[in-house]
Amino acid sequence: MERRYTTILFDADNTLLDFSLSENRSIVKTLEYYGVEASSENVKTYVEINLALWKQLEKKEITKSELKQIRFKRFFDTIGFSFDGDTFEVNEHYLALLSECGYTISGAKELCEKLTDAGYKLYIVTNGIAKTQAKRLSKSGLLPSVSDVFVSEAVGFPKPDKRFFDYVLDRIDERDKSKVIVIGDSLSSDIKGACDSGLDSIWLNSNGAPSPDGFSATYTVTCLKELESILF
Repeated sequence: MERRYTTILFDADNTLLDFSLSENRSIVKTLEYYGVEASSENVKTYVEINLALWKQLEKKEITKSELKQIRFKRFFDTIGFSFDGDTFEVNEHYLALLSECGYTISGAKELCEKLTDAGYKLYIVTNGIAKTQAKRLSKSGLLPSVSDVFVSEAVGFPKPDKRFFDYVLDRIDERDKSKVIVIGDSLSSDIKGACDSGLDSIWLNSNGAPSPDGFSATYTVTCLKELESILF
């Protein structure tokens, strides 16, 4: 039986790569290095600030370079930590640690191998920082199953910008959009981008979050294992 899709555009963080684990371990080490208490409350504050800034990036309210400069300054200001140095340097220290973290979501490597063996072409589409993502992916064991990686920093537009997906669609083998599907954990980035580009999508809703009005995924799953019932 001919399959509906031939090509999968996978998001990276918290879809294939375990960003939450990587972020937590990297931020704890960064705080300890700079003499900041690495309490669960401080880590939670950083995560919230960082997530809010990435949402601003998606909306084109800030640039990626501004995000790198802002996030630790805002974090230090929020927790009342007096820091006389360059917060961009703190950010680079954090990214160096993060780049060493190739942790994957449970079952991700096995799923990618199974999909590739079945004839699917896999691509990674990510808003992450290019140099960091390249190193993390190289450590993840995922790349042998992946045909190419598209990073917003190199493309020039972040997801969900339609121009990001247009760029990707111009460079993959499959020319029929109806045979391409986007898989990701972010409604505002992956799923909105897919909807705006006329692509089918699968929302990896591992947290059981409610789907807001305005746009929806073609399918919803709660874990990677559930993808098999759709793709096979």
